[in-house]
Amino acid sequence: MSFGMLLRAHIFVSSSVAMGPKPSRNPHPMIIKTSRHWLFAWRNVLAALLIVSSANAGTLNAQDANKTDVFLAAGKLGRTIMSIDDGVTWIHDRSDDNIARCWCEKDDPHYVECDHDPRSFTGLASSADGWFYAQYGWGAPGTIRRSRNFIDWEVVRTEGSGGGLAVANNVVVGLWNGRRWRSEDHGNTWQEVQDSLSWDGHPFVKSVGDTLFAVGRGDGQFKISQDAGKSWKLLPDVNAGWSDSIVAGNGILVSTGTRRQKDQPDIACTARSTDGGLTWTGQELVHGKRWAANVVFNGQEFVNWLDGKQYRSKDGVEWTATPMTTGAFRTEHWGANVCVNPQTGTYVAILNVWGNFYEKQKAYRSIDGITWNELDTEHFTGGHPIGRIILAKMPREAVAK
Repeated sequence: MSFGMLLRAHIFVSSSVAMGPKPSRNPHPMIIKTSRHWLFAWRNVLAALLIVSSANAGTLNAQDANKTDVFLAAGKLGRTIMSIDDGVTWIHDRSDDNIARCWCEKDDPHYVECDHDPRSFTGLASSADGWFYAQYGWGAPGTIRRSRNFIDWEVVRTEGSGGGLAVANNVVVGLWNGRRWRSEDHGNTWQEVQDSLSWDGHPFVKSVGDTLFAVGRGDGQFKISQDAGKSWKLLPDVNAGWSDSIVAGNGILVSTGTRRQKDQPDIACTARSTDGGLTWTGQELVHGKRWAANVVFNGQEFVNWLDGKQYRSKDGVEWTATPMTTGAFRTEHWGANVCVNPQTGTYVAILNVWGNFYEKQKAYRSIDGITWNELDTEHFTGGHPIGRIILAKMPREAVAK
């Protein structure tokens, strides 16, 4: 029962007792006496419930007030980094190996082929109960890790590699060695999910709220789970090439993806679902181009970027393109991992363009997703490639470390 319902009930009972019956006209005085005792008893019960409910509400409000919005990013070689000031500064930058270099000259002693490595980034997710999960390993046995503060990480699974992980209803779901696994206890134990569906084509798992999608590469299969990964359904009429990234907003789901077919030009596609992801309608939006980032929802519109332009849509069907600026970087070649805070309207991005890592890697901040301001080296230091940025709430003491 909510606080408001308890308050209204308390007022009703109290007023009933205060008004009372008229004894001079009552032929059954014992009934009045018993009824008044009953009303007084219920008034005391409701008053106690009001006190408990009010205390719980106060505790929840205090807990929420003690949390802050944080941008969290993860990438190659176990790198994690965060911003606790709405994208102005990035701190707590760490990795498994700060000296290694992805794809530098092969005769360099620090060279790492970071796409096929135990520390190759494959997934990042957070749960409503305050846990963060990251997955590493592609083409080599990797790890699944968890953290409470996004700084100190604990390995909870090894000896496998996979197609990402996601969280639904606080359950961690991962694709690991071509098989599906679930954990209901924050990664302490894992249960395999088995069915007759084919899982070829290197699918990657994604979450939108508490709905999960497994999206195959290229034009591979597209599957959905609405029970935190216990069961999966194949959506045969959905083109996986529509769905590199998926978000929810305005009562619908919208995805963007780049179709890459052999000997054919790229096509930047979009799709939308009005029934929670069971059916989709897609379109080829821009021929000969690929999306430069992931789709986000800013609280009012869906937004993505390509070919030096920002694309916005309220319904996932009609899109408006606006030229953008990206500081010193050539806008038409710009590509990044992007996240937005709908409460503040702030967009953040970390450059994700081949050959532009380490000292060439830049971070950006924008209030409209059109004009991007490049952060200086005092506010961001380039490093290993970043694979994803998410927004989460964290206790202030956890990020003050």
